[in-house]
Amino acid sequence: MWKNKYIVLIFSFIFIVSCKSVETIKVGKVSNITDAKLRGQLKRNQIDFDKLYLKKVQFLLDDGEKKRSFKGSFVIQKDSQIIVSIYALMGIELVRAKLQKNQLTILDKHNKIALLTDYDYLKKKYGVDFDFRTIQAILSNSLFLYPSEKEYFEGLKKYKHHIYDNHYSFKSIKDKRLGRLSRRSRNNIVVHQLDIYPEIFRIFKVFVKDFSANQAISIEYKKFRKFDSISFPEMVDFSANQGNSKINVNLKINYLEVNDGGSLHFKIPSSYDVKKL
Repeated sequence: MWKNKYIVLIFSFIFIVSCKSVETIKVGKVSNITDAKLRGQLKRNQIDFDKLYLKKVQFLLDDGEKKRSFKGSFVIQKDSQIIVSIYALMGIELVRAKLQKNQLTILDKHNKIALLTDYDYLKKKYGVDFDFRTIQAILSNSLFLYPSEKEYFEGLKKYKHHIYDNHYSFKSIKDKRLGRLSRRSRNNIVVHQLDIYPEIFRIFKVFVKDFSANQAISIEYKKFRKFDSISFPEMVDFSANQGNSKINVNLKINYLEVNDGGSLHFKIPSSYDVKKL
């Protein structure tokens, strides 16, 4: 029987995509750029969608004790809901979930249990401040801030950009300043870093270090490709560490449909035992 925490984590960080034609994206060279221009390029190059259907997802879950392989699909109705289906490799649906702005509903189909909770559960359980908009952004390879703010690109103005040999980076706190702070002074600090490819101006790595919660999160988007007209990563690696607890989710992207496909149907069967967390 799956533990509730692993079920919730899967929905929080899983994501995947697809399409008919596949063309590898070649990343260009960096150039001098201002904070404002980099923000603008990042905003213009995000995926513009009302609905995303991510199907035939393959992923590996490693909770430090066992490695499990699954298949899944995701239907994202922008700013409204996300429907998640998780299947065993033989095609049996194990879990179906509905993520809304203020509620998570998770159907454990093997045990016929419906779990009702909200995003505060993630924060209390794991110290991870992920709301609906953050999860939507992670799944769509879009910008999010940690902790979440009402206007992401407005909040990004507080970050400073850096130029490296092959990418750009936005950081919530400068390396030199962090280095000057004592261990005690860091307790109330959250370090958030976004690494961005030049030319395509897409986020390829996110790093979060929350010193107060002793929490570290890393998301890597790999092998950007053309899925029809959409540039998207073929691989996504997610890892989270809190104290001695670790979890890794590795994702393989196969198909993506934009503004088409995917059912939003979701219903709790009358035979299920409903539990609130």
